[in-house]
Amino acid sequence: MDNRPEFLIVHAGLAKIGVVPALVNNNIKGQTLVHAINIAEARALIIGAEYLSEYLKIKNDIKFKKPGLIFVETENNKVKIPAGMEDLKPLLAIEPVSNPSLLPPINSKDTLEYIYTSGTTGLPKATELKHQKWLQLGYASGGFAMRAISDDIQYLCLPLYHNSGINIAWPTTLVHGGTIALRRKFSAGNFWDDIRKYKATLFIYIGELCRYLNNQPPKENDSDNTLKYILGNGMRGDYWEEFQSRFGIKKIIEVYGATEGVGAIANLKGVPGMIGKLTVAGIRMGEVVRYDIEKDEIIRDSRGFAIKCSVGETGLFLAGINDLNPFSGYKNNKSATSSKIIEDVFKKGDRYFISGDLFKLHKKGYVSFMDRLGDTFKWKGEVVATNEVSDIVSRFGVFEDCNVYGVTVSKTEGRAGMAALTMLTGEKLDLNRFAAYVTENLTVYARPHFIRIRKEIDATSSFKQIKSNLQKEGFNPDIIKDPLYFLDPEKNKYIKITKKVYDDIERGVYRF
Repeated sequence: MDNRPEFLIVHAGLAKIGVVPALVNNNIKGQTLVHAINIAEARALIIGAEYLSEYLKIKNDIKFKKPGLIFVETENNKVKIPAGMEDLKPLLAIEPVSNPSLLPPINSKDTLEYIYTSGTTGLPKATELKHQKWLQLGYASGGFAMRAISDDIQYLCLPLYHNSGINIAWPTTLVHGGTIALRRKFSAGNFWDDIRKYKATLFIYIGELCRYLNNQPPKENDSDNTLKYILGNGMRGDYWEEFQSRFGIKKIIEVYGATEGVGAIANLKGVPGMIGKLTVAGIRMGEVVRYDIEKDEIIRDSRGFAIKCSVGETGLFLAGINDLNPFSGYKNNKSATSSKIIEDVFKKGDRYFISGDLFKLHKKGYVSFMDRLGDTFKWKGEVVATNEVSDIVSRFGVFEDCNVYGVTVSKTEGRAGMAALTMLTGEKLDLNRFAAYVTENLTVYARPHFIRIRKEIDATSSFKQIKSNLQKEGFNPDIIKDPLYFLDPEKNKYIKITKKVYDDIERGVYRF
């Protein structure tokens, strides 16, 4: 379902009676969508009518557990309900309005929901989140960080299937009272007009959205708005102060936390460029350890224990697993769960969550975000799993190897997808067919915006793909002799990267 009130109503209602919703990313389609629904072992599906056509394409591959009910939320529109499905509205209309009685009652240790996250294994993983974590995030974000009050109005345009939308933005208002102005999708052009129209005082952000807003042409009334506090993650130091000054923001609170709910950090004092301190409210949330990126391993001392970084060093962030920060793991995926846990890190018996994020350690315990490890990267605020993209691209059928990685592009946040493709002997790449395939089978943020045709596979002797050199070279035709192509975002066709095309991309002429 899109961002709309019914999403929040359904989420709250199911949570109240102990039904666990699995919040499906509304961008996914095809076999990725099939996997997401099936892995949850769903007994029922509630679907917004706006995505009914996508579901009908894959319905025969869905394996429900009994009773296998399917409800359609029509948003008061006239929709022909397919056979085997039911219109949700008339069913709700005949339900009692009295408070339901549950025995035993729901408590904070019960599972609230499943949030999907992409990892290096490819297809979406369903992360279990408890009521306890939702309450912690709501009280901390709204009270401890922003001092939210019942008169505050929050502008919410983040996807509600995401952790930041449903587990930070939603409880921040619901726990403390107040009002939400809910937008279906983010729009940089309409953002400040909406803020003024609804007199919004709070906003939960991700860095990319703030980058979009900061890239908009300056206006005389930029600082004439009601927004007081913003909280989120990904606000980079290179534009933090400019953004805060330009739009007259009273306080920016940068936070960090995995979707899996382990190792939350907050920069409550608003120090530009910092995620926050490793110690929060007297509790050590984790450590930054020395990491060998080329060998893809933690550097250890003579006793076999990890070595903590010194001030000025960059390393891998490990979040402590304990009663305050439990790791519930991924539903029906024991291998993925175990791969995120590391034991005996600093002493025998300790347990840490492997974040996959590289932090730089600063004085007084502050840390700043540097990058993600090579198998994943962030683009458009979404984490892209390179293995998942590679698997889908490889199904096109003419590649011997598909090496996916992220490359930096001027005036953008995160990394854009790029694929180094090695053709099978005798095969040639039909660029128009490939562009159509990519556009149909991959979401916008996961598509390889750049492709590089390689003569040989980039891999070690153990067949592990090498990405570091490819990432460093990027898509610059001055240093790369291989054929290079760019997915024109308006035409959805691959075009040859010439010096002019390269310069236009770097100058921000292309918007993607």
